[in-house]
Amino acid sequence: MTVRFFPGSKKQKTSLIAGFLSRFKVVHEMVRPEEYKHGVHLGTEPAVEVDGRLFVDPNEDALKKILHVK
Repeated sequence: MTVRFFPGSKKQKTSLIAGFLSRFKVVHEMVRPEEYKHGVHLGTEPAVEVDGRLFVDPNEDALKKILHVK
């Protein structure tokens, strides 16, 4: 599973997702803004890309389902 994390300018939401990835020890790549290749404008809301599928501003329950963790 390939996981890429796109941090956003909303610090609280970004830190919640970053904390989740750390807490569950999810191996991921942090993506810089100049590396964004999606057609949607990223930057405000954090996003997670899993195996090519983009999830913008997922909450903790969604991340558990997306990443198959308990």
